[in-house]
Amino acid sequence: MSSEFVPFGPGSMMWKINRERVVLLAGPAAAVLQVAHPQVAMGVAAHSNFRTDTMGRLHRTLEAVYTVAFGSKEEIEAVRVAIARAHRAVKGKGYSAFDPDAQLWVMATLIMGSVTMYRRFVGNLTETELDQFLQENAIFGGIFGLNPLRLSTRWREFDVYYHEMLNGPALGSHPLCAEVAQAVVAPGSPWYMRALTTVFQALASELIPGPLRERLGLRPTSLPLWSWLDAVLPVLIRFAPSRLRFAPAYNSAVMQRDAEDDGTVKKEHGKPMARLSSFVAPSEPRRLGGREDDPHSF
Repeated sequence: MSSEFVPFGPGSMMWKINRERVVLLAGPAAAVLQVAHPQVAMGVAAHSNFRTDTMGRLHRTLEAVYTVAFGSKEEIEAVRVAIARAHRAVKGKGYSAFDPDAQLWVMATLIMGSVTMYRRFVGNLTETELDQFLQENAIFGGIFGLNPLRLSTRWREFDVYYHEMLNGPALGSHPLCAEVAQAVVAPGSPWYMRALTTVFQALASELIPGPLRERLGLRPTSLPLWSWLDAVLPVLIRFAPSRLRFAPAYNSAVMQRDAEDDGTVKKEHGKPMARLSSFVAPSEPRRLGGREDDPHSF
């Protein structure tokens, strides 16, 4: 990690969007879309207990994401080291955890899921805000090994890439994609996860187009979950206290900042939020979908 890196903080879109608990509703769809990528599906199938450890995988993923979004520089560095170590073993015939196209797609599902839920239940986001969110996610993705140059910092370009992938032939093109995707929405254990299968299917199916659902063997559900959420959540979010509305990691980060401002905790961060220019030369081109020529990653 660059010595110039400074954790995200107040004023960042990372905090504004990812603090909202409601963005987690995109989790099932994001997880399915990630394993719809053949390389991701092969890696997950070969190197994880995806049928029996759904909650464990979800917990580890959320813990890493929230640490990078709201944690200290030292906590973020620990996540970077742990992710790099874990990913070194995830490789085999036809797949690698360091494949730049697979990394980009995984990152894209998290970005689009968060933005979609925020817009749907919390409020509008301007194009300037969306561009800033992408700039910050280029940094965010770098912690997980993605070269920041791979992610567009313009929302319109990113949106085109995302929907080309969503409606293109690559996703769901390997038999393992359907097998792993079905395990994501219908986990075998523990019992309370099995009981939520219909809910997971309803959450995922809303955000996945019909042709891709068919390739993945996912059946649409008649559960009117989204109609209920659309009617209830905007009101609840508007009046909910911060301890219920926002993620615990965000509330803890705010308390830490307040303590630093009051002088009760030694200040560690005196710089403004890190920008993409801290990591790459501004003259270097940014590319969205091309192959990786520069092996640089964090």
